Amino acid sequence: MRSILGIIGLMPALAMAQIEVHELKTRPEVTLRFVYSKAPGAFASAVLFQGGGGAIGIFPNGSIRNENFLSGGARRFNDNGISVAIVDVPSDRRVLDEFRHTREHAEDAAAVIAFLRQREKLPVWTVGTSNGSLSAATAAAMLGERGPDGVVLTASTTRQPVAAAHPVTLAMLDEITQPVLFVHHKDDGCMVTPYDAIPGVMAAMKKAKRVELITVDGGDRHGNPCHSGHHQFLGIEASVTQKIADWIRQYQTANASATPALQK
Repeated sequence: MRSILGIIGLMPALAMAQIEVHELKTRPEVTLRFVYSKAPGAFASAVLFQGGGGAIGIFPNGSIRNENFLSGGARRFNDNGISVAIVDVPSDRRVLDEFRHTREHAEDAAAVIAFLRQREKLPVWTVGTSNGSLSAATAAAMLGERGPDGVVLTASTTRQPVAAAHPVTLAMLDEITQPVLFVHHKDDGCMVTPYDAIPGVMAAMKKAKRVELITVDGGDRHGNPCHSGHHQFLGIEASVTQKIADWIRQYQTANASATPALQK
């Protein structure tokens, strides 16, 4: 593991957070860069997977070129007691696309999960948005004990009418045993993420400890329906993040004796 820069406070949006940029060797001759943002008094950690092609562009000072609901959400999660690792694409990829449901991608995620467990000694969740839901679900389905303690899938892609869409259903959903939370705006206007498809996806997770949906409304619908507006929870980012954190906290509190990471 290589730390590019130690704790910094250069970004106004993250001025109160402890930000580190790291590169992990995840596979032979492959490294993965991510931003690690530690929350004071954290009760959980999370690996955040952005949608689209997954390339967020992490600079050495910790700033991110392509900020969206998750890639720009470090402070929001930190404010709600969750430390985060926001991942870029690995060094052997320009975009994730069809790579999101591969064993190699899961191994990349395993390295970041292990990093967070070593640093925080807390449960680790994978959180994905849009196409990133496939990444979060794949890690849960493939990694066994090295995988996350739980999964959060937001604005999840469920249809593939265009090549840029990578549905969460490509993951082995019937192999996921962890608790799963879906978060979806009821008026999501993106053609690949319809709200009414979510119950069917939830029903496929027959082994999951718990599967629930938080339905979101309100916010700003303006902008490209797949890159802004309700799909990105525009205008309600803080309240949606709080709902996610509250659900994770309540689940962990109710299941503390059954969560191995809590016993470390």
